[in-house]
Amino acid sequence: MIKFFIILLSIFCFSKEETFIIDSLSNKEDILKQLEELNKVPDFTLKSYDDKEYNMRSLEGKVVLLNFWATWCYPCRMEIPDLNKMHNEYGEDFIVLGISISDTKKQLIDFIKLYDVKYPLLYGASKDIDKITIDYGGIYAVPTSILINRKGEKVFEYPGAILEQTDRFDGVFSTLKKKITESLSAE
Repeated sequence: MIKFFIILLSIFCFSKEETFIIDSLSNKEDILKQLEELNKVPDFTLKSYDDKEYNMRSLEGKVVLLNFWATWCYPCRMEIPDLNKMHNEYGEDFIVLGISISDTKKQLIDFIKLYDVKYPLLYGASKDIDKITIDYGGIYAVPTSILINRKGEKVFEYPGAILEQTDRFDGVFSTLKKKITESLSAE
């Protein structure tokens, strides 16, 4: 009798949409493809201060370090030389993207005149930046860095400045470099 009620309950619990999803994922390849999509970081498109467009999905195949920052943030400024070094060290399969949480294009252009930044600095409307920070789990502090592997999956996240000079105390810089190397060597 209990089996009957469980079967009856399961029939009524599946909506037409859920049944469609189950039917459309009837083979293993479709299921694996859907699971891969679930593991990917959210997509977004932002422009850099020099009007180039960057889209997360188009960067798949590269290892990406997203660095959420702001021009007014002193620890963010301290990271720039180390991020420049990483950006140049790993070649074309690695890119650092600095995502400003609050600056305009003009503010970034003015900032570039004072600071030697070798990687793209991105900006967007407040509502777009807010959506990205929420989609990426809530960015509550700047700087915050997120490393994304070639498949578009988050493999490392750190809220705070990642500095080579403090690595002997916290080990974050060497951990990030190890994760970058692992992500670059994985196919």
